[in-house]
Amino acid sequence: MSDSEIFTNKDNEFIAWYPNALTPEGSASVWKPRRAAYYVHIPFCTAICDYCGFSVEKAKGAPTERYLDSLRREIERYIKDGRLANHRFECGHFGGGTPSVLEASQLLSIKKLLHDSLNIAPDAEITAEVNPISFTLEKAQAYYDGGINRISFGLQSFNDKVLKVLGRPHRVSDSEEIIKIIRQVGWTNYSLDIIYGVPGQTMEELREDLKRAADTGSTHISCFRLQVVPYTALKLREAAGQLPEQSPMEVLNEMDHVVAEALAGYGYRQYGVFDFAKPGYETVHNAIAFAAPQADYIGFGNSAYSFINQHVFVNYAQKEAYEKAIAEGKDPIAFAKKANMQEMMSRYFVLGVKFLRVPRSGFISEFGVEPEKIFGSVLERLLNSGMLKRDGDDYVLTSKGRYYVNNVSKEFYVGENVGKRQYLQFVSNLSPKQMQEYHQLHAARR
Repeated sequence: MSDSEIFTNKDNEFIAWYPNALTPEGSASVWKPRRAAYYVHIPFCTAICDYCGFSVEKAKGAPTERYLDSLRREIERYIKDGRLANHRFECGHFGGGTPSVLEASQLLSIKKLLHDSLNIAPDAEITAEVNPISFTLEKAQAYYDGGINRISFGLQSFNDKVLKVLGRPHRVSDSEEIIKIIRQVGWTNYSLDIIYGVPGQTMEELREDLKRAADTGSTHISCFRLQVVPYTALKLREAAGQLPEQSPMEVLNEMDHVVAEALAGYGYRQYGVFDFAKPGYETVHNAIAFAAPQADYIGFGNSAYSFINQHVFVNYAQKEAYEKAIAEGKDPIAFAKKANMQEMMSRYFVLGVKFLRVPRSGFISEFGVEPEKIFGSVLERLLNSGMLKRDGDDYVLTSKGRYYVNNVSKEFYVGENVGKRQYLQFVSNLSPKQMQEYHQLHAARR
């Protein structure tokens, strides 16, 4: 037989499908609903906080019902077309903005539409974000009775001085009243948001914030270091020299360590870069949308993003563009991309490292290959630099890696994604006069 003749016999089997290693056990998974989460964006607030970088507007005088009508029509479009029929939703999240600025009946009608039409797990975790001023005892009771079983409370600080610097419209006494309401109504599962690294904030004030947050009995605390976003009122005030002096970087970095150490001392386990929970109270939302292996996630409303059927897509950030698309009978999708297999593998780590622990077994189960075969050089570099470590069969982000988490995440970018930034979901809330002032101040500091 010559070298070019590699087959001695002609195979006459007609190959109609592949892979062909079929098993009876595989039958159960053919139509098994995929795990999923939903998010609903409510772009209205009582007041716009100076640091806010989200697509929101003041509720007073805003055509809220017009937006909610568009939101219902978007949801109904998905339902009518059966796009989510093969998904089982284990959690839902109403965010913004400030969902509690709506009438309780308005928010609960959106929830009812979703829960009457989708496959929602009986024990699904349903969260609503609330803020002081717009959340009342009557509204809280309606939420509780209507099946909202988790509250995310954006109090940000227990210090009036810090709240004033942030441009928050509430004060500590308002937060204390909301916490009383949450307890009175009966929620045992609620989360608090804390912002730190605020100009003028001392280490002692941060420690006091963390202590008071823990003392509330909250089952979950999310802590974010302040980022001054361009085209916000806070950036304008910074450029005008109207903010207290910011602490040096080494002090801000020390604050990161203080947050982790203090909350650990109060019984909270850090399970994400920003997230701390009492045992058993890690959010389902984070487990589905971020922690590896990630599941499907659908976002409704302007600026919402989704990951469904291997597609990443984002809705129009500008509310008017979102409403216009809905009125024209179109999907309000601004940009989208179908992830190829390499990007799916990349995504496993890109998002997974944000929740500290990335299991090898999940990667192998999902993709049929060891992660080292695909990202060997990246993993070796991150291990050698002390950003990652191995713990059993998992890759775990170190304390050093947590500080550089976004750098670590981007190490796993592949193909045309390398060097690209996220889709901008921010629509500036500055008035034309403020925008002009912003540009003048920015130009003067060059």
